[in-house]
Amino acid sequence: MISRLLAAVSAGFLALLTVPAVAGNSVGSINPLDDQAIFVFGGRYYEETFFTGMQPWAVTYENNFVLGGGYQQFWLNHPTGLRIGGEAGAALRMGDSFSGEAWAGIVARFDGLVLGDTVRIAPSVTFGLTAETAPVGIEAGNRGGGDSTLLFYIGPELNVSWVDHPETEVFWRIHHRSGAWGTLGNMADGANASSFGVRWKF
Repeated sequence: MISRLLAAVSAGFLALLTVPAVAGNSVGSINPLDDQAIFVFGGRYYEETFFTGMQPWAVTYENNFVLGGGYQQFWLNHPTGLRIGGEAGAALRMGDSFSGEAWAGIVARFDGLVLGDTVRIAPSVTFGLTAETAPVGIEAGNRGGGDSTLLFYIGPELNVSWVDHPETEVFWRIHHRSGAWGTLGNMADGANASSFGVRWKF
């Protein structure tokens, strides 16, 4: 059942990624090489809430880690640098326990921040759903009788790249699962990891 749930979440949103691809090219992409991307990342889970993780130096880290990757495709590209697309990914969670995760959602990104015509700073955020095979770390303690199998996914991100080489960028992301105060799975919170990664655009 868990494997079917993971497959359904991934397949549904992968379909969402591919359908609008043709229309996206007519909106006016900043760079035609930016419409698709793959990425990998690794990070460590922490005990505090999602918002505390905005200061990664001020959290208590667990002995649990995440290693994952994913695919993005953008189909709406505004000349101001605002872009809308989709993301699907999967990860392994390991440390005190071992489990798998798959997520997918909508990505909003702003590519219009350039420092000195050299460095591009691009904030983005992914909203969607995430499914897991088993809870990890503080997430297990947060269950309180709830079910963390399917929760909401939020992935705020800060990307950095050279303007002359936009095809490769590094990023910092909070990898967040949440029941949104009991909306899903009767869970208030799930798991939070502070992570770093690399993305390749094509």
